[in-house]
Amino acid sequence: MNQHFQIAVKTITDYHLESFLRCPYKFYYRHILPAKSSNVLWRQIVQGTINKIVQSYYQLPENLHTELSVLRLIQRYWDKLNVKNFESKFQYYLVLAKVTDHLLKYLTSEKSTYPRVFLYEKQKTFIKELETELSLTIDVAGWHEGSFTVTKYLLETDSEMSKMYNYLITVFAEKAFGKLPQKIEIINLMNGKKYSYTPSQEDVKEGLMYLDFMMDRLQQPNKYTKTEFETECTSCEFNQTCLHTTDKVNVSVNGILH
Repeated sequence: MNQHFQIAVKTITDYHLESFLRCPYKFYYRHILPAKSSNVLWRQIVQGTINKIVQSYYQLPENLHTELSVLRLIQRYWDKLNVKNFESKFQYYLVLAKVTDHLLKYLTSEKSTYPRVFLYEKQKTFIKELETELSLTIDVAGWHEGSFTVTKYLLETDSEMSKMYNYLITVFAEKAFGKLPQKIEIINLMNGKKYSYTPSQEDVKEGLMYLDFMMDRLQQPNKYTKTEFETECTSCEFNQTCLHTTDKVNVSVNGILH
């Protein structure tokens, strides 16, 4: 056990990097081991619901960009969620209240007529410096005064996660479009906090180093360590498995991350 091998990373995706940052153990059990859990956690379900709400909102005519439209979309999609997927009814209604409050705030705060160039579109580009493909879903990107702004709506994030998305979007935009965004906004819908960045060429250099570092970490599962955030363990489908591991992930199979 604890065999030393490297995972072949064919494509870097925003989803994999976010999963890895939240917990390397969970990332390993979910994406590397052949036997993956089919259990869908409430965070994944809510994030998918948020994506549908935001996408549907921006597909509406400009004159329907109102608080009433937001509330109607939340009701339409949230009603499809099963309260049993949450840890409790209290959590279900707490998350609903916070997401509703902050979606109302951010979706209706800025009235604009500039065209949206991307709306939940998955894009790929090859990064020569990393010798791998970079895959990224761009939530909302609007063109304005010769540049564009990228906004990402996340159920939960922190400074480290937001920094990762800033680097990811900055590097992707430079390599795929040859142009940096005027601004990148990462919105945390659980606490209402917004992280704003103005990318520069220095961020491209730092972003490439950051992604190279993350790739190196991803490729060496024998060095994975368990997350320090207890909230990630509360309802994790791999909780019992982790309880029977040591400080490092027990590696017994080779893997390829697509």
